[in-house]
Amino acid sequence: MVGDYTRFARVPVIEGPGAGRWRTKIHNGVACASTQRDTTPSVCPLTASATGFQEQMSALSKYFEQAVGDASCRDILHPGTDCGQFAWSNFFGTARSNVHFFLPISLLRLLLLIYSRRTVSLDVLQQTCGEFGAMMLNALCVANCWTGTFCLIRRITGRIHNNYSVSLSSLIGACAMFLMPAYVQTTHTKAIVIANLECWIKSRESKLIEWMRESRAIGTVCFMLLSAGIALYARKTRHRTEFWFIQPLKRSFHQQTPEKVNGTNACEHVCYHQESTCARYVMSGMRTYFTFGAILELARRLIVTIGQLHQTPLERIRSLLNLRYRLILFLTLYNGTFRLVTCLLARRRRQVKEHDNTLAGFACGCWYYLYPSYNIFNLAVCALAQTHWNFLKEKYAKLPVVQQLDRVSFSSLVWIVSMCYVTYSRAYYPWAMSKFALKFIDICSNYA
Repeated sequence: MVGDYTRFARVPVIEGPGAGRWRTKIHNGVACASTQRDTTPSVCPLTASATGFQEQMSALSKYFEQAVGDASCRDILHPGTDCGQFAWSNFFGTARSNVHFFLPISLLRLLLLIYSRRTVSLDVLQQTCGEFGAMMLNALCVANCWTGTFCLIRRITGRIHNNYSVSLSSLIGACAMFLMPAYVQTTHTKAIVIANLECWIKSRESKLIEWMRESRAIGTVCFMLLSAGIALYARKTRHRTEFWFIQPLKRSFHQQTPEKVNGTNACEHVCYHQESTCARYVMSGMRTYFTFGAILELARRLIVTIGQLHQTPLERIRSLLNLRYRLILFLTLYNGTFRLVTCLLARRRRQVKEHDNTLAGFACGCWYYLYPSYNIFNLAVCALAQTHWNFLKEKYAKLPVVQQLDRVSFSSLVWIVSMCYVTYSRAYYPWAMSKFALKFIDICSNYA
């Protein structure tokens, strides 16, 4: 989408860890780069260090005016054609590429709805189709408004502006998110924020952040703190819920007298769960998240395998079985450990206390060491921010200003800011972006 200034300046795009330090110089008025590869392998539980990478981008920014000062949008964005022809062809190109990108996501969404509702109905199909159409419309607005605004700024001002031409061009199209369904608003915003957090962490030169990036133990401790915070505020929040892999039980779920639950008596201990025994409660959670993780992974591999038509039947079977087993194990043990610790604490003192969920959330976070991942870590950051925000809105719900703020679509506002940042990152920090963010930007914009 961004027309990649590094490509125009004939600077190779850095693709990952160990790519070496880059020296930038001016040659015939164009920024060029020479490199010495550092072949030393990097050890990285979360990601690799960004040392040296930002030096190249700083140098590129320094020589930006010389490199593209006299360039036009035709030189960078659509060589060989004018703005009108490019806009027309790019519209149909983005429509085609967006179908390829969002159709598998919608199919996965359909499978999850069928699994959660335990039925296939017309309502499920209509909901999935409506969300698919909304995702298509939103992506088309962002992609085509970005390219159109980029050309418009160049034609009006007569030049390409360093940061503003890149980041602010997506502003108008991103406003379409206000018209999208709630599911599209929340999922798209969360996905792009997670991707932006990864890019931000990878591109920082701070010694502290670099230390956190390279230490699996430090990353695990940070995740344990995030997990404890999520459990704390989720326990204090009464009505609003946020998706996470653990859900603390509240007193309202506790039955004072044993009642029939699935043909058996509810737990007679002090725990809040309704299962007849704590073992059933723990195993139920582990079974649920094992199934959830397995279905999610199988659906992901199925979508990938279907597109690989050249494979033999044996290769397709191997592709289907190439699951992220440690992710499935993490989800299973994370939820099971949380439930187990809450039950042990309650039964030991014969009383449930409010901080039990916080302790259990901290303890179960240790399984992050098994499968350290940017997606999971940044999802925890988003979940903590959202649960804390929900807690504050409930706590101060009677204040008029809070009631007014509750009507504002903050997901859409965050989406707009995030889209400006992700297009900026695509131009200046492509090496630090997640694979998902790169794929989202490139495919949805038809590689403009």
